[in-house]
Amino acid sequence: MHPTAQLFFKSGILLLLVGMGAGIFMAASHDHTIAGAHAHLNLIGFVVSSVYGTYYALYPAKADGLLPKLHWAGHTLAIVVMFPALAAVLYGRMEFEPIVALSSIVAFLAAVVFAVVVFRPARGGRAGALSPATA
Repeated sequence: MHPTAQLFFKSGILLLLVGMGAGIFMAASHDHTIAGAHAHLNLIGFVVSSVYGTYYALYPAKADGLLPKLHWAGHTLAIVVMFPALAAVLYGRMEFEPIVALSSIVAFLAAVVFAVVVFRPARGGRAGALSPATA
């Protein structure tokens, strides 16, 4: 499997474990204040990372170069910063709201980078001529 795909899968699994830990904390404490942060972490951190990883695993030619690495770094940084900042906002610490906004913008920009990766031609190929990985 391409190293970029592995990065997305490995970071996604770690984020899933943190998200599940947050869920267990909420259940044990009967305090569901951070449910929104928990949902963002599991959806963006695990599910979206897994979708990205799957794409790069299926199309390894698209996983080479600087853009996929920037994509992973931006996406991962955004969710790692967003989760605790959003949890703080949900607990009433509104001074963290600009951090939530900034990390959301970074996540969006990472998705834009992914769109560029998807729609640009693969190296040595032509637009729309993707060759999936073979087993």
